[in-house]
Amino acid sequence: MKIGKKTIYAAASSSFLTSYLIHHPRLDNRIYSDILSFWFRHSSEIGPPYISFPFEYPPISGFLTYISMILGKDIERYYLIFSIIIFIFYIVLIESVRRIISERDGMDELIIIFLAVSPSMILYMIYNFDVIFISLVILSLLLLQAKRVRWSAIALGASALAKFMSFILLPVILPYIEEKRDRVAYIALSVGLFCLVNAVLYVLSPTVFPQTYLHHAEWGLEDSWLIYLFPDENTWNTAKLMSLILMAYALLKVYLSKVGDLYERCFMAFTAFLLTNYVFTPQMLLWLLPFFAIMGWIPWPYFIAEFANAGIILTWFSAPDPVRAYSLPQNLALLRAIILFILLIQVYLSARRRER
Repeated sequence: MKIGKKTIYAAASSSFLTSYLIHHPRLDNRIYSDILSFWFRHSSEIGPPYISFPFEYPPISGFLTYISMILGKDIERYYLIFSIIIFIFYIVLIESVRRIISERDGMDELIIIFLAVSPSMILYMIYNFDVIFISLVILSLLLLQAKRVRWSAIALGASALAKFMSFILLPVILPYIEEKRDRVAYIALSVGLFCLVNAVLYVLSPTVFPQTYLHHAEWGLEDSWLIYLFPDENTWNTAKLMSLILMAYALLKVYLSKVGDLYERCFMAFTAFLLTNYVFTPQMLLWLLPFFAIMGWIPWPYFIAEFANAGIILTWFSAPDPVRAYSLPQNLALLRAIILFILLIQVYLSARRRER
């Protein structure tokens, strides 16, 4: 079924407005957002991030936050400017998915289901940098399908500067580039852009900048099923090692299987990463939503995963110790992981049956 472009954008705008209101700093009972946490932690800092003070996300994320602070000057205007930036990227995401679905003769209404009325999208849109990240990833895939290889590489490199996990898609993307010269150029542009920006910041501040990546390497288990196997913090280094081993195995299975089209394989790679990573915060589920819409599939277990993912933040601050095994947020995260594993298997089996 085809629905009007105006309907899609009206639904998307309503979703954005709802997300904007539920996190607004003037609300006494607002829902938590990392964006406001950045203000409380960094607005008093003098100078840019990575040089004057550490920031726990890659450069695009940090500089967009800094620009919002400089232009905003107070928390409400900062929040408004940051929200406008996210809305711009959200529109890029919506339009990119719409064009991909149109090329595949898919169902436009899935954009509304997965990218507008999705509880996770509403709760976690104006929350962190995940909408920015996934919008650049999907834009990169759209450009790749349009044979605009170099622009696709630049978009992928830019997405890594928001959250560097986009590079796990490189082994998936490269086989879809026909010419060897173009594959080399793709790697050089995407990885080179990421490395160049990081190298410049490292030269400018060799003591402060590395803390960006050390912060996450030193982070503990969060919203991962591994917490049930390693409830003691003293064993978390072992849990991280197990996470890396499982991640390498799962991603290699995806890379070597050759099952599925570009979007199914990207979905499987991201899902394998999320399920094996020792941190799977609820906003990271946004990475998967565009792929459900593109694949043209509405699996009923997905709605259980949505319920669980939304419940993580809604129960987080009422739980006595939300990061502990068997707390309500972690039980919901475990339920989400089980459902996503089922969905991963379903996508794989469906793609394999189709290709026989």
